[in-house]
Amino acid sequence: MLETGNLYRDNVSRLIGWGHWLVFANVLLAMAVSSRYLLITGWPDTLLGVGYMLVSWVGHFAFLTFFTYLLTLFPLTFLFPKVRAVQLLGAAIATGALTLLLVDTQVFSLFKFHLNPTVWRLLLDQAQTDEASGWGWLFIWVPLLFLFELWLASWLWRWSQRRRRSLTLPLSLPLLVCFFLTHSVHIWADALVYAPITEQKANFPLSYPMTAKSFLIKQGWLDEDQYKQLSKQVAEQPKRKLNYPLRPLTVTAPELAPNILLVVADGLRADQLDAITMPNLSRFAHRYLRFNNHLSAGNQSESALFSLFYSLPSRYQRDAEQENMAPVLIDELQRQDYRFGLFASGGLDRPLYKKAIFSSLRHRDFSNATGGAKGDRQVVAEFDAWRAQQNEQRPWFSFVYLDALNSLDLPDDVEGPFQPSLAQLNPAQSYQNEQQLALFNRYRNSVFYTDRLLGNLLSFNRHGNVRETIIIVTSGHGIEFNDNDNNIWGFGNAYSPAQLKVPLVIGWPAQSQPAQFDHPTSQLDVVPTLMRQALGVQSPVRSYSTGQSLFKADANRWRLASDKDEYAIYQQQDITLFNRRGDMQLLGAEDYRTKANASPELSLLLQVMSDLNRFQGE
Repeated sequence: MLETGNLYRDNVSRLIGWGHWLVFANVLLAMAVSSRYLLITGWPDTLLGVGYMLVSWVGHFAFLTFFTYLLTLFPLTFLFPKVRAVQLLGAAIATGALTLLLVDTQVFSLFKFHLNPTVWRLLLDQAQTDEASGWGWLFIWVPLLFLFELWLASWLWRWSQRRRRSLTLPLSLPLLVCFFLTHSVHIWADALVYAPITEQKANFPLSYPMTAKSFLIKQGWLDEDQYKQLSKQVAEQPKRKLNYPLRPLTVTAPELAPNILLVVADGLRADQLDAITMPNLSRFAHRYLRFNNHLSAGNQSESALFSLFYSLPSRYQRDAEQENMAPVLIDELQRQDYRFGLFASGGLDRPLYKKAIFSSLRHRDFSNATGGAKGDRQVVAEFDAWRAQQNEQRPWFSFVYLDALNSLDLPDDVEGPFQPSLAQLNPAQSYQNEQQLALFNRYRNSVFYTDRLLGNLLSFNRHGNVRETIIIVTSGHGIEFNDNDNNIWGFGNAYSPAQLKVPLVIGWPAQSQPAQFDHPTSQLDVVPTLMRQALGVQSPVRSYSTGQSLFKADANRWRLASDKDEYAIYQQQDITLFNRRGDMQLLGAEDYRTKANASPELSLLLQVMSDLNRFQGE
């Protein structure tokens, strides 16, 4: 019994010693595979940031490799203390771990996030289809890697038995130092909000670098007010450069450029455009062009307005504001010597207007109108006065923004025809189902009032003028009233059709025949349509836009709506929701509920990610 016990301990001891060498060898292999992350993410701008990236790369994958060994092969060594069995198990575990790491590098290169259960299930579903050719490399990689790991395990066993001098400390100490520095330096960088380091926390899979702000503040080693101030300053700095447009535009300007009036009645749902609720806009739509399947590119005012003017996803909004970069539409209007009349209910002093959309205008006569119904009435009157002063020597562009619908506001002297209607609104109180009819009627009354203002905007005489006027009426987003009995109210909290489907009506004299279009269109399509057909831009649309012409009929096209972190893809009757962390779900457009046993299309996600990253600079 004593001899048997000693033999067991000797075998386990030698296998554990061999296991350490196998771990070290696979640390090097993991670093070789994971070096792809360094190429994908790019190098930080500072030397300290570069140094941290290299140190964290070594420390993180050394820790992951050792931890994998500790949870798998180490306990198995005690259960099966046989050399061949442990070598076989070690080769299999190492092959599986390195394969997962390689798959994750591929996912990260495509989507900029790491493997999670949803993405993994999506990849497995895709692998079972006839279009799984992208998985062919696994049939070569896995067997070759497994054979290599078997050879490595066998060679390390023979080599380790001949070793008399221990190299464990000299080899493991640098790895331990790198692991320690990874977390200690991140604690320092997080406390000082040093972005070149803190922005690296999502570079590697299963990376959770330590923070200790609360502890440092409690001990008095970190000033909380100073930390908040630093955080605010860093938040206002751009994280990446906006490469927009991709190349200089080629333009053949028209001999007689048209006037352009862009009216955004924010909060207006597409289903409100009928002869009863909106008689003025309905008559106007009947005479000109109406797009019946039109989707906003955002469910909030700012993201929607950004995408409308830039024809880009709103993930670029922060960059545009930081770089004071105006949309190509505004730049081209300036180049063609347009006059500008800007009228917004609530004023034009928000950063989106001042630092981005209208940042390049030399003379910005911003309206100071109040918000709500009173502000809407004021900006319509201001536009009428401004337009009356214009002559036909120079074309003009005017932007009129109405926001009363966002707050369901009505003038005190207006009651509205739709009853029963909620008389007073309490913004601090959540809506209840028993209020649904009264609340919706309040909204319809506000729409009815907005239509009266639109009637004034659309009634000025455009006939007999030498220069034609293009009038565009649309909305930034819609408003939801628990349409699908899932307790969703208002806007900015879901990517449902109630919040994204908005009207689009265009009075375009050059398009002489009235028409209705039922093919899918997007707010991202407005700018490329104006640029090509009104301003004479000849450059490919893809060089400055993620949209296409409004008149290009494609029943199978996908459309994107987003904010800075979340995205919604509309494709026929499916809505794919995903965020920058990689969480995904597939919903039905008819009820905005999750589809059981359904997964998003991998090819569709690849197309969307290509569009999302196309204008990202170096």
